[in-house]
Amino acid sequence: MIVFILTIVLGWTGFYRFYKRQYFRGILYLFTLGLFYIGWIIDIVCALRDWISKPSVQSAPAAPVIQYNRPALPATEADELMKYKRLLDSGAITKAEYEEKKDQLLNKEKPENKFTVCPYCGTKNDKSAAKCSACGAFLER
Repeated sequence: MIVFILTIVLGWTGFYRFYKRQYFRGILYLFTLGLFYIGWIIDIVCALRDWISKPSVQSAPAAPVIQYNRPALPATEADELMKYKRLLDSGAITKAEYEEKKDQLLNKEKPENKFTVCPYCGTKNDKSAAKCSACGAFLER
């Protein structure tokens, strides 16, 4: 709308060309009186066309999308279980296969569950052992 108004009012001076940062054309219009008024009339028609075809409210430019590659995180048991649950829901695996994978994931022996610590000497012992291998004390189960 601003360009249209500037074109009508000061178009013969080329002022709107300076507004649009077309400095060479602005100087040309200034010295030739809007290209002998013919260029001024053509610019009025073009500015009217642009004003009608474009929406009056200009939205703010979209924020740039920053893409970066995150390092892949190791899959946890919960992630694996969700993956198998999705496969079950989609029909890719059977209920028995899902239950088997679920048991494997949930009953997997973790390193902290393989050993027990002696309350007297602090030695790590096998969880199935009844006595401490270092001091001989009885271990709680």
